[in-house]
Formats: sequence, structure tokens, C-alpha cells
Amino acid sequence: MGEVFWQDGMVKGDDRKKTMGQRGLVVWLTGPSGAGKSTIAYRAEAELSRLGFSSYVLDGDNLRFGINSDLGFEKSDRDENIRRIGEIANLFCEAGTIAFVSAISPYQEARKRARQKIGEDNFCEVYVKASAEARKTRDPKGLYKGGMKDSPYEEPQEPDITIDTETNSIEDSVKMLVGHILERQLAHLLPKVLETALYAAYDAGKLILEVYSRDFAVEYKDDCSPLTEADKKSNELICKRLNKYAPHIDILAEESADDKKRLKNKFCFIVDPLDGTKEFVKKNGEFTVNIALAYQNETVMGVVYAPCQKKFWYAAKGHGAYALNLNLDIPRLFDETTKIKASDKTSALTVVKSRSHSDERTEALLEKNKDKIASLADVGSALKGCLIAEGSADVYYRFGPTMEWDTCAVQCVVEESGGVFMQADHSEMRYNRENSVNDKGFIILNKMENRLD
Repeated sequence: MGEVFWQDGMVKGDDRKKTMGQRGLVVWLTGPSGAGKSTIAYRAEAELSRLGFSSYVLDGDNLRFGINSDLGFEKSDRDENIRRIGEIANLFCEAGTIAFVSAISPYQEARKRARQKIGEDNFCEVYVKASAEARKTRDPKGLYKGGMKDSPYEEPQEPDITIDTETNSIEDSVKMLVGHILERQLAHLLPKVLETALYAAYDAGKLILEVYSRDFAVEYKDDCSPLTEADKKSNELICKRLNKYAPHIDILAEESADDKKRLKNKFCFIVDPLDGTKEFVKKNGEFTVNIALAYQNETVMGVVYAPCQKKFWYAAKGHGAYALNLNLDIPRLFDETTKIKASDKTSALTVVKSRSHSDERTEALLEKNKDKIASLADVGSALKGCLIAEGSADVYYRFGPTMEWDTCAVQCVVEESGGVFMQADHSEMRYNRENSVNDKGFIILNKMENRLD
């Protein structure tokens, strides 16, 4: 190209991800005029902004007022229009921004070239469709009213997402699109969600302690487990906070009605507003607030907060596990000085037992393996798993049934600390299930070698 040479910059892609707290992505919305592309793109942009992501809509019509003002609507001009939009979108992507392209882009080959330019990992093709009758009814630009006939349009063969705006509301269409984007941004989403969960757990803890400091009534649910004013207040606060921050993520919470629509959502918050209500009633301080996020049936984020200790244990998949003592530590997210690791011990083990839920099978197992055990401690709630995650204990067995909200948060903390968490039959624990009962029990270990026989 004569005197023109490519100049590489000094800031690399990983540096931009760290600075931006996200990865660059091009979300290409294609479909005929009137299908709803721009409406969905602008609403999704607003939702991502509220969630803390930087995005921008490159609207095909808007670009024809400027950079593409010299182009007509012949096929060659339309191809050049898409080529230019693809080049601009690629620059946005390289800068670490989520770029929405809203353009009819009628030709398959032109869209294919844009995908190749931007790269498969950074490109998401969204086919926004509606029947000709529905589009004519909407006619946002007055084109059909003016006698325009449908121009040739080649439908995508394998789009990443198809959104039919005739059968889906705008709200559901946006939820679908944002959900897919969050999947592509998962590593960067988790710290943002984690911060919201930490504040929610802390504020819920304050409500719990207010009830804890005075006399309170105790009700009993159908399974004979206790229920207090603190459980209800904590549950209400947490669910309200999570729903306000991420309304597109469903919630499974102990003290809320179970809406089974969550099963269709790849994301689900799993909440125990007061884990260890028996310990709360006994006033021994061994209770926690547990908030977790499951994605595709796996735990990917967990927060466990002990209000009486003013101590957090938290983790996010791929980010490690941390213990934050608000009495001692500066509250900084992912501070290396607060990072925790399960112990490497393989002998003289410290075993923790449930203070209120021990059983004969557990006692028999511990008796059989007493030569491996140096000490035993009775502890309430999710604190047992947190002690293993921070290296203060090594083994915990629970054979009795529990619920998803009892284990989801602490499992993430344990696994990110290098520990082992599995069902008592040694199978994988899954979340956001039809049946929320963990009926196989579970095991927490610092190392797999310490599994008791």
C-alpha cells in the first residue's frame, strides 16, 4: 500500500479487558425493516449501562447521515455500507466496547465478511424477525405506507440468536439478548454481581442483628424447621436488591415462592437469607447469610456473611476465594492479602460436624476413621465449609438432606479455595433444579485424599 504501514499500539487486549472490566464484543442485529432491531438494541444498550458495561449502538440509518451518506441502495452500495459498519464495529470491539450493530444487512455474504473481519469469538449474529404483516402494521419509517415493497433479504442460516418480535414482547426480547451477552461476558459479570451481593448480604445482616438483639417469635414450617422475623426481612431485602440489579436473572430463595420459570433461565440467584436459623434461635451466633449465582446448573459466585463476626467469605469462578474481616481488613474486592486457600494436610485432620444436624451414620464414619482425626468441632450453618476453605478445618460430612440454598454459595467458596465439594455419593452437585432438595447429602474436603471410607 505504498507509504501506508500498520502501526501496533502498546496497550494489549488483556490490558483493555482489565481496564474496562469487560471484553469487546459485536452484537450484529440483522432483519428486515420494522422487525424491531433498533428498539431492541437501544434498550439492551441502556440495560447494559445500568449493569456497569460500556456499549454503543451503531444504527444503520444514523450512519447514513455521516460516514455512509455517499452511498445509495444498490447492492454494491449496500455491501459497501456493511463493510464500513463492520470496520467501525471492529474498532469498537478492539477498544473493549460492546458494539450493537442495527442494520438490515440483507445479504448473507456481507454479514459473513463482517464476522470474519471481527472474529468468531467476538461476533454475535442476532436475527430479529417478524412477518411482513406485522412489519407493515408497525411501519416505523412510513416506508410501507409509501408503497414500498419488501426488498430482497437473505435470512441467516445459523444465527447465534433468533428473536421473533411477533411472538416475544420487547421486554422478553431484550431479556433474551442481554442474557446471551452476559454469558459472553461471564468472567467480567461476576465481579459486578458479587459487589451487589456483598452489599445485600451486609445490609441483610444488619436487619438480622436488630431482631437478634431482642425477643422474637419463632414459627415452624411444614418440615418443622424454625422461621423468624429475621428470615423474612432478610429474604425480602436480598431478593429486592438482586431483582433491581439484574431483573433478567431469576431467583430461588428459601422464603420466597418457587417460580419454576427459573428452570428456563441459564442464570439463577440462589439465596438462603438466614442459614442456621436453629443457631439464631439458640443465640450462639453461628448463622450466616448466603447468596449465590448459578450458571448452567453450576455455582459460579458465592457470598457467605456471618453478621455476629462481621466476616465475609466470598468467591467467583476463576477469581479465587477470599475471607474479609470487617473488623480488621480494608474492604477491597479481590485483595490478595485476604485470599484464602484450603490446607494441604493429609493427616491429623480437623473435622467439623453440624451442631444441630448430626446423625448416626456420620458418627459411625468418624469413629471408624478416628486414627486420622486430630480434633472435632461442632459448628453451625455454612461456617463449616468456610472454615475448610480458609484452612482452619479439613473435613465435613453431611448425609442428611439439605436444600440448594444451603450449599450453593459455600460450594463456590470451597472450590475456589482449592477444596473439594461433592455429593455424598461422590457425584457432582447441580443447581437450579426442578427438585431443590439435596437428598444425597454432601462432602467437603480440603483434599480428595482425605475422603473417609
